[in-house]
Amino acid sequence: MNTVTATPTAADEAVGPKAGKKILLIRGVMASSALLLSAAVIHQGVVNLLSRARPEQAARLAPGNGRVAIEAARAASDAGTSPSAARLRILVRTALSRDPTLTSAIELRALDAERSGDRARAARLFHLSDAISRRSLPTRLWLIQDAVDRGDVAGALGQFDIALRTSSAAPDLLFPVLAGATSDPSLAAPIARMLDRPSDWRAMFLHYAIAESGAAHDMAGVMLRMRDRAMVVESGSLDALIGQLVAERDFATARSVDDGFRPKRTATGLVGDSRFADPAATFPFGWGLADTGKAGALRSLVGDRPVLAYQAFPGGDGQVAIQLLTLPEGRYRFSAVEGEAAADATSPAYWTITCGEENGPQLAIVDQPVKRGATASVDFAVPAGCTGQWLALTVRLSDAPQGQRGSIASVAVDPL
Repeated sequence: MNTVTATPTAADEAVGPKAGKKILLIRGVMASSALLLSAAVIHQGVVNLLSRARPEQAARLAPGNGRVAIEAARAASDAGTSPSAARLRILVRTALSRDPTLTSAIELRALDAERSGDRARAARLFHLSDAISRRSLPTRLWLIQDAVDRGDVAGALGQFDIALRTSSAAPDLLFPVLAGATSDPSLAAPIARMLDRPSDWRAMFLHYAIAESGAAHDMAGVMLRMRDRAMVVESGSLDALIGQLVAERDFATARSVDDGFRPKRTATGLVGDSRFADPAATFPFGWGLADTGKAGALRSLVGDRPVLAYQAFPGGDGQVAIQLLTLPEGRYRFSAVEGEAAADATSPAYWTITCGEENGPQLAIVDQPVKRGATASVDFAVPAGCTGQWLALTVRLSDAPQGQRGSIASVAVDPL
């Protein structure tokens, strides 16, 4: 037993012997209480530490602590222990006796009921967990599966949305499932409606589905059904989707997405922005212009007429303009009109048309005319299986001291 010694002070003596004894007693009690409190704090500190590192040991050290009990139950469940195991049931009972609103404990009890074949009771418990908190991911996953089992598409997608809004762990689990669901044409419209609702997760999902999951083709059907077109454009998802489709050589789908989102423009034939007057006609179905520092192209004016100006400094050459065409199988004529005479007539720039499929053949090549107003043309055929064609302008290396420069007034592709 601990002995507490207190020495009387002048103040104790001043209040008399009886009062002094009371003060000594109070001080003794306070000292004993301090020791007990210190021990309790140390014990609780040990329990807290063990609850993180060794939850089962912590639960045995603090058998009446509900929070520690549920941590131990979670750890046991994660390690593969059945919810019907006796020890896990005891831990769950302990947790619920201290706090009947612990959703983790309710979920484990629900899983126990389901394992025992009592699905009705499991459903009641999961719905109770849902009523207490919408932030529990295991409850949300059960409700998703329950809706799927009942054929309730809207209900399942609604639960997806809640889970992705409330749990930071949900994207890793649900993004692959949702991306896979886009392969079902009947789900494209419901998924599009869900993505139309503002949320913090939808832009992340679009990026995942387009760039990481291999679902770009299926996402085209979803995004074309979305009403919130502004979000798709502003988030960069539209350009990402078209770029991914082109990289996958799914040229027809890329064209349909571009046509579905871009504002309709005055028809100028089979080449986009054929007179170089529309900067909003963006790559790949408008012009992609390059400037390497040694060679380049840009939209410009000759008088008041728009042109595509090209140039190469001495020692410079290379491809400076490119556009993707999606011509059906058949025969065509390509033509190009010079705007401003070329500075070096001996090294004209030239056009090529090449199939976009892997190792696709070159379909046509023709030099750009070097005299102002002159036209060059070439006939070519698009074979079967060539669903996309790259139209490109390349500036040749020039030996002239000033290099090469000129401009193009227009280009055209016409069926024969």
